[in-house]
Amino acid sequence: MLNIIETNKKVHFEYTKEIGQVLMNALSFSVALQTKDYSTFSPEVLEQMKKDPEWLHDITNWLQVTIVNSLMQSDNYDSIDEVVSEFNCLLSLYDVARQREFTPSENQLFLNIHDKFLALLLTDDELITNLLEVE
Repeated sequence: MLNIIETNKKVHFEYTKEIGQVLMNALSFSVALQTKDYSTFSPEVLEQMKKDPEWLHDITNWLQVTIVNSLMQSDNYDSIDEVVSEFNCLLSLYDVARQREFTPSENQLFLNIHDKFLALLLTDDELITNLLEVE
């Protein structure tokens, strides 16, 4: 895993909170689909799931595809398998954190991958525009 990222694009730090929440929602929704544990979901999300039973599956799929595509376009990965492998590692660590406290090495690995993803997502103008509807 390459821990150095390279970009010539502007990093939109002003959207760190919002894009960080999108990334964490993708992790939370993905793990919840597997575990069926919705205890951390907001009332709004639970209501949406009640209205449309396929919503969680659909939004999770869309978030995963959107994030992976954005990361691939950053030119920091050689293959989609490399992105998916890191995303799966992040998902596994997120699931571990739901069950127990991280060890120091697990915490460091989670932060390394999370922060790398977040920084690269913050360089994707199209992603930011589409997700946050900013101009």
